Amino acid sequence: MDRALADAHGDHPGHNVVLHEFAHKLDLADGAFDGTPGLARHSLEEWVRVCTPIHADLQVGIPRPPLRPYAAVNPAEFFAVATGVFFELPLELRDAEPELYRVLSAFYRQDPAIRVP
Repeated sequence: MDRALADAHGDHPGHNVVLHEFAHKLDLADGAFDGTPGLARHSLEEWVRVCTPIHADLQVGIPRPPLRPYAAVNPAEFFAVATGVFFELPLELRDAEPELYRVLSAFYRQDPAIRVP
């Protein structure tokens, strides 16, 4: 509970445990814990095209900020980490990884960068 409260106050931007675990629930909604939430076929192909090389870079130690290295653990953690960054550091993600930002924006049907003052 303390971690959730700290994250809610923005103590560690991009490391929100509530958003992270929420992403895991969304990932599992299609029955598989694989980093690809339920997506239509055309969206899934785009998702894989965009996410796979970023995840692969992280797995071999190539930094892809603002994503943290924990995203390299497996595709499910990649999705969860990317979700937290998408909502908490949207400008940084949009600037550093515009295609990833775009697919997350399409999935979540929102653009959190426009809410940043």
